Order: sequence, then C-alpha cells, then structure tokens
Amino acid sequence: MTAASDSRLGEESLAMLAALIDGDVTLAARIATSMLDQGSSLDEIVGDVLRPVQAEVGARWAQGDLGIAYEHAATAAVEELLVRLSSTARPAAGPTVVVAVPELDPHALGARAVAAACTLDGFRVCYLGPSLPAADLEEYLDLQIPMALVLSCAVPTALASAARSIAAAHRLDLPVVGGGRAFGAHRRGLRLGLDALAASTAEAVAVLRDWETEPPTVLAIAPDPVPEARELARRRPWLVAAALDGASDVGDRARALGDEMARVLDVAEGAVLLDESAVLGEHVAWLRATSAAHGVPESVLEGALSALAGALDTGLDRFAAAVRAACS
Repeated sequence: MTAASDSRLGEESLAMLAALIDGDVTLAARIATSMLDQGSSLDEIVGDVLRPVQAEVGARWAQGDLGIAYEHAATAAVEELLVRLSSTARPAAGPTVVVAVPELDPHALGARAVAAACTLDGFRVCYLGPSLPAADLEEYLDLQIPMALVLSCAVPTALASAARSIAAAHRLDLPVVGGGRAFGAHRRGLRLGLDALAASTAEAVAVLRDWETEPPTVLAIAPDPVPEARELARRRPWLVAAALDGASDVGDRARALGDEMARVLDVAEGAVLLDESAVLGEHVAWLRATSAAHGVPESVLEGALSALAGALDTGLDRFAAAVRAACS
C-alpha cells in the first residue's frame, strides 16, 4: 500500500470514527462506498478503517472517556454498515456456511465482517450473531448441514465455550475456521480444535474456497473438557459472593465487581483448558488497567481477586492456582 493510500485511509478512519460515534450509518456507508469505488476491498475497509475505529472506541471506553451508550452506538452502526454492504451482493450461488460467535462473547463485529465478506464472495451465509450456546448451535448445524462453520471469538471469557462450539461442529463432521483476538493470541484457536485459523476476512474466505474443492479429510483434535467445569458452574454464585465479601468498601460497586469476578471465572476455565496461565494473566492485567476508570479502585479489585482464589481452594484447586498465578 502506498504512502498516499495510507494517508487517505487515515483521513477516512477519522471521518468514519466521527460518523460511527454519532451513529450516522448513512455517512459511514457513503465513506465505505467511496472507498470501494476507489478500488479498496472489503478486507481493506475492515482491516484499515473499521477495526482501528472500533479499537479506538474500545480504548476510549476503557479509559472512561466514552460512555457505554456511545460504544454501543458505534458498534451497532458498524454492524449496520456491514449489513448494508452485504446487501449489494449478487444472489448467492455458492455453498452454505454458518457464521457464529460462542456463548459469553457479546462482540459480533468480527463475525459480521466475515459474514459480509462471504456474502460478497457468493456464499449463502447463515449468520447467527453473538453469544450462542453450543447446544443450540449444534441443533442448528444439524438442520442446515452447511459446508463449514465460521466461528469468531474476540474475548478470553468465551474460549471454553468456543471449544464446546468447535466440538459440536466436529460431532457433525463439519470443519471449523475461526478468527478473532482471543483465537489469534498465541494461535490459541488451533489448540482448541480449529481446523484453520484466519487472520482476516480475506483469509477466511480463501480457506472456505479451498474447502469447497478439497474439504479436510481429518478434523482437528480438541482438548478434553475440564472435569471440574460443571462444579465451577454450580458454585459460581457462591464464589462470586465470597469474592465480594473479601473486598473492602464495595458499596454500590457490588454489581459491577460481581460481573467482573464472574468473567474472571470464565477466563480461568479457558486458562485451565489450555493449560496456559497467561490467558488469565492478560485478563487480570487489563482489569487492573481499566477498573479505576469505571469506579472500582485497585484495592477493591485486588481484595476481590484474593478472596476469589481463596474460595476456589475448596475443591477447585486448578482454578485457584490459575487465579493466583494471574495475580502474582
């Protein structure tokens, strides 16, 4: 890409950021259409404009500079923009693919982007949206019988549920191509059983086109489920309550802090499943960097994490070890 196009994309990104924060999808669509007319691909628009814009919105929210309503408005505007771009596609002539996001991941932008790219490339796309339980996904796949599943996972809270979604597809002999920050970090998606890992929408489409003519003969092997996961789920309310009890001066922060402790448990399941403490360590580092901006002082957060580790000592030793390693 030339310096001139880099400059153009930078200017487009600033204009897109302003439009999306304002929820002005019409202006954002004009910008995107202009880029397509000038020769940019959808992958370039997603990678060079929409992804940096979304990252900037997320960073401003994490720093407390942007309210959650503005973050939601920008995300909804990006998704609507991708839907509008998809609507320009010719009638689908290719095979069916299902695009989904695993349970506990509320972020659907990556899935929406790859759904748009597949639609524009001629696939018949069944887009299922965010946070879909594996059992419901399996039922849908069994009825639709697609060529493949495309799974997007952006957050580490969903890694264990993503493994269950992959296993559900594999039980039906369907290959799975995945993408997203959580899968891409240290290629964790491949260790969870993905048959292919795509770093961009274009890569995902290329994998699907390859599978159209030469599908995988052997599907990848996923790790065995964590045996203690059911007990963790059963005891979750008590564990969260114990974490709150161990934090000083919680006050009106109890609900927000409780939600964060529940997410720590979700990430811990992924860390134990992958046998990689860094999964939870990265999440705790992010919490430490952002919690104060959202009204949870560091001392309150640390007290809750310490109490959570102590509560996990009662029969959930691997999870307790993961939390302690992440906090050290």
